[in-house]
Amino acid sequence: MSSKKKTEKAPQAKGTEAESIIECYLIEQYRPFAVNDIVQNLHNKVSRTNTIKALESLAKQQRITCKTFGKIAIYVCNEQELVNTHVDTGNDVSIEAVMQLREELIETEKDRNECSAQLQSILKQPPNDRLLAMIEAKKAEVSEVDSMLQNLLSDWKPENENIIQTIRAYEQKIGKELSARKKILSSAITLMKEALSLKNIDEFLVSLISSTFIPHEQDTNIS
Repeated sequence: MSSKKKTEKAPQAKGTEAESIIECYLIEQYRPFAVNDIVQNLHNKVSRTNTIKALESLAKQQRITCKTFGKIAIYVCNEQELVNTHVDTGNDVSIEAVMQLREELIETEKDRNECSAQLQSILKQPPNDRLLAMIEAKKAEVSEVDSMLQNLLSDWKPENENIIQTIRAYEQKIGKELSARKKILSSAITLMKEALSLKNIDEFLVSLISSTFIPHEQDTNIS
């Protein structure tokens, strides 16, 4: 008879142990995180409830910094003094160290862009105190539209359908006629430009219209 071994889950940290784990993680990553991100990235070493308690305690002790955006709280470690652990003097610089620094810079830029995009998305959301007013305004708009629809339905007459169909037929006919005339006009302008060897057809058309429709001075003097 085979016996099944029960896999025991590692106990989740809490209290000061959870605080130490989270603080070390924030310092190591040196970037802001929300609660869900911290719980997920720590692979549930600390439960969500204990994570929230630890973050609140760390922020209260001023061991980390907390910034709130609406209902979302973002946590980040306090500003750290950067220490150059890669090179000491110019003589110690190597291609590998430069490439590593370049990769770290690229990753940092990606993180910065992601955080900036998240921040902009959060800032675009309306604050909580405006949500109720916005909902009420939308309800009023919907009510007004419903009232207009009811009025249109109550005032609708069957003979209006024939008028609408006639208007649509005229619109289609006029649209086809306008399209045909545009093609004729375009062909005429092209032919005129080629026949007269014009470099600027627009200036020629303006001068032609001006001489045709603006009366000359001798025509305006009526004795």
